Amino acid sequence: MAVKIKLNYVRHSAKKLRPFARIVKGKTLDNAIDITAVLPNDSARFINKALKMAAASAKDKAFVPGTMIVSEVMATEGPRIKRVRPNARGRANKYQKHIAHLTIALSEPVEKKGK
Repeated sequence: MAVKIKLNYVRHSAKKLRPFARIVKGKTLDNAIDITAVLPNDSARFINKALKMAAASAKDKAFVPGTMIVSEVMATEGPRIKRVRPNARGRANKYQKHIAHLTIALSEPVEKKGK
């Protein structure tokens, strides 16, 4: 793994981030950034932000960001924020706000050896 970044405490559920993580896995970094830039979902916006962070990190480490491949994208659950909402007759309903941690790993493309 050449470059690995982590975007912590994203105010979005990991369950909603995972389908978009599957979309960009295995694509080149530039292609993945372009794909997530045009998708209208909030999940794609968070993944786009993390991909741009990974591109900046790759540039700092003297890699060529355009040729890097998104080798790993993980959306894991973070801590939940517990809240209470008032209800009828003085009761209270509990609910939880979900938080996720987004991890993206980039690697250099592997050149295939000819016969």
